[in-house]
Amino acid sequence: MLPSNWPQWYLIPIALVLTVVIIGLGLVLEPAVQAVTPHAEPTPTLSPLPYSAPISDGCVNCHTSEDALQPTGADDVQAVLIESDEVHSLHGRLGCVTCHAGNGETDDKDAAHEGLIVNPSDYEHADRICLVCHESVRNDVPEHHVHTPHARILQGVHEKIEVCSCSNCHGPVAHGVAPVGSHKELGDYCIHCHEDRDVPQERLKCAGCHIGPHDVTLDCETCHISTETWGKTELSVHPMELNGRHKELHCFECHTWPNFGDLTGYTCVNCHTPPHELRSEQCASCDLCHTDGGDWGEIDESRFDHTRIWPYHVGVHKTVACRGCHLVGYEDMSPDCGSCHTPDPDTCTEGQTCTDCHLSDIAWSDVRQ
Repeated sequence: MLPSNWPQWYLIPIALVLTVVIIGLGLVLEPAVQAVTPHAEPTPTLSPLPYSAPISDGCVNCHTSEDALQPTGADDVQAVLIESDEVHSLHGRLGCVTCHAGNGETDDKDAAHEGLIVNPSDYEHADRICLVCHESVRNDVPEHHVHTPHARILQGVHEKIEVCSCSNCHGPVAHGVAPVGSHKELGDYCIHCHEDRDVPQERLKCAGCHIGPHDVTLDCETCHISTETWGKTELSVHPMELNGRHKELHCFECHTWPNFGDLTGYTCVNCHTPPHELRSEQCASCDLCHTDGGDWGEIDESRFDHTRIWPYHVGVHKTVACRGCHLVGYEDMSPDCGSCHTPDPDTCTEGQTCTDCHLSDIAWSDVRQ
């Protein structure tokens, strides 16, 4: 409140003085406040490429014409000839000088190639050319089931360590040339380089580049024998021996694609439903009686030792077919002779068993005295 005898217009100079004081304090305190206030480090950015398509006409006119290249004395004209359509590709529209430098506004070969960068994707130049656009690249491309060594290559580029060039795998973009070539050529290039550099053995296999789409631990080359198509398979290893009709089956008839499950735990019952009621402790697997991969009617009795549960499966009994005793199925049967033989009521007393008197299954006349 102003004194009552002060005129009202005194408020104006007082307000101006206070304003000046506050501004002055702010200017004085600002450096101290800035000094104690944490500042976020700015994210470094790569310098942009100079867009040089408008000054690349000289390069295009020469390198898209075989007639224009012939007088230059190039050792291999085809190696430096560029498909004219590639000039309009994604990379081609950037202009030759943008990535290769040089002078695209002269017809003189030497002047045009002065300062030329032959391979802008190598470790010496890629950080300021390729990586301006391609800094964020993936190490896994799951939709194509591929691993890539991008992290290692980018590290080499930033540290100026020669690993390989982008064009080693991606080809010379905008030149109308496909990446290295066929899968075999690309694989040979990588593997030979890895061998020279003592790369771990796992990087020399398919899994060094490919992400397996199955829940199995087998190497790709165990089943796949083609580098042209994944569908060409030829199993070289199988956890169980395939005989008879099993040899005629395709992998997917037993193992469901793409997740094949545990390939080491398969038994007959994984595919076949037993038609009998079996005692599990005695009949652990179908091939205990049946021939592996053959007809179900082919029974190899030598595989099954009846004497483990019935000691009289000897002599004449061994000549009896399975269904001679197992009339309906293979359900539990009593080991008593009476299960198959009718005792003579005139000579056998109640409660006796055949083996009380008969010593052999070869002849009934062989009896105890």
